[in-house]
Amino acid sequence: MAAVTLVAAVPLALGAAGSFGAAGFMQHRAARHVPRTGPLQPKLLRELVAVPLFRWGIVCSAVAFVLQVIALWLAPLAVVQPLLVTGVLFYLGFASWVLGHRPDRLITTGAAIAVAGIAVFVVFAGPAAGTNRFSGTAALPLGIGLVAVVVAALAIAVRVPGEYRALPFAAATAVCYGVTAGLLRGLLTSPDLTMVWRDWQLYAVLVVAPAGFLLNQNAFQRGAVGSVAVAVITVGDPVVSIGVGAAWLGESLAGGALHRTLQVLALVAMAVGIALLARRAQQVADQVSRIDEPAGAA
Repeated sequence: MAAVTLVAAVPLALGAAGSFGAAGFMQHRAARHVPRTGPLQPKLLRELVAVPLFRWGIVCSAVAFVLQVIALWLAPLAVVQPLLVTGVLFYLGFASWVLGHRPDRLITTGAAIAVAGIAVFVVFAGPAAGTNRFSGTAALPLGIGLVAVVVAALAIAVRVPGEYRALPFAAATAVCYGVTAGLLRGLLTSPDLTMVWRDWQLYAVLVVAPAGFLLNQNAFQRGAVGSVAVAVITVGDPVVSIGVGAAWLGESLAGGALHRTLQVLALVAMAVGIALLARRAQQVADQVSRIDEPAGAA
């Protein structure tokens, strides 16, 4: 991967993370102000669109998506997706600004651990682009696996206490987002972008991405274990993306015992840091949701 490509992709990915962080804060707050609905019900989206803050969150999400698409066009999944994890940092920064609070020790510690994990992974992963194209035989197993995960998550969600449904929703969201990133990477590396409308990946994105978005809002509505749900989505997305890149797009990571060990340790550190940040993020979100204002006026 050319250095100039990496230099261009990194700030784009970080810009996407910042926009996703702002969008997540707005959407999380808006989701707590509307009646809860069942999973994958468009009714939830209709309720949310009536909240002005949610609409601004959609604008931020659109900006983030465009930046992510450009970054994925320039660099492999293993570079772009881990950098999006920093969206939690931006989430907390935006929330701290709204609340007028300075970042506390938990935030700074979690941020330091997460950023260190991301940096070590990107440096020692040495991701290399592969074919960047899904073979014709990839669609069926990928589709079956995705449907199986979502169905299993929904089946679990109806069998656990209400608040804990955030966890299966979060797991399904992470899978949908990770697969969407993989599909986009394959789509954007098409030899002729003017003919992408012929690629099945485009239509798969139009189904998988909205499904992930709705599941994400379902997870946002749950509060008791919301911090764990945020961590599952934040860490699960890049892990799934890296898996999709390796299994279906031919992307590879640097080999050797030392490199692989450092990659695993970096991912573990990233997960620990994000778990700390997600816990604090939930506390911040709950503080904001208690601000005295009429429901729907956010």
